[in-house]
Amino acid sequence: MTVPWQPGSEGDITYKEREDLTLRPRSCLQSTEQGDHDQLKELYSAGNLTVLATDPLLHQDPVQLDFHFRLTPQTSAHWHGLLCDHRLFLDIPYRALDQGNRESLTATLEYVEEKTNVDSVFVNFQNNRNDRGALLRAFSYMGFELVRPDHPALPPWENVIFMVYPLERDLGHLSSEPP
Repeated sequence: MTVPWQPGSEGDITYKEREDLTLRPRSCLQSTEQGDHDQLKELYSAGNLTVLATDPLLHQDPVQLDFHFRLTPQTSAHWHGLLCDHRLFLDIPYRALDQGNRESLTATLEYVEEKTNVDSVFVNFQNNRNDRGALLRAFSYMGFELVRPDHPALPPWENVIFMVYPLERDLGHLSSEPP
């Protein structure tokens, strides 16, 4: 989904703006509801990618992460997620297969692999989406694998399809920067 890019506001985004961007992942929501009204703070920015977070990533509770990828000076692609137990859950945005969203996902995955200790990236979408078949093919092509609905790492949601991208880690070469 593309949303207007607002120069000068990269460090903070209001609750209303957050809700307008996408539905938030539902994993671990019980622990994060008190942070709903907190503003997101810029965690990282390089090139076209800006990463915003609700809490410091060293905190034990799940952390909301927003990935904004600048497509033009006025628009950006947006991936909304939660970091929980070395797993990142991302909502698949509307029009995820558009070129800009594919580029933004690649930048997001590169950030996650290089700058965090995430072991697996899960994407999810409602199984009644019209583009379900195209999403399954595209994400499979990118290296994502379909996950059984009863897999223990998944929240108990109905009518949701999850795919996972397992990150291959060389334990001796994790980034020394905090996630």
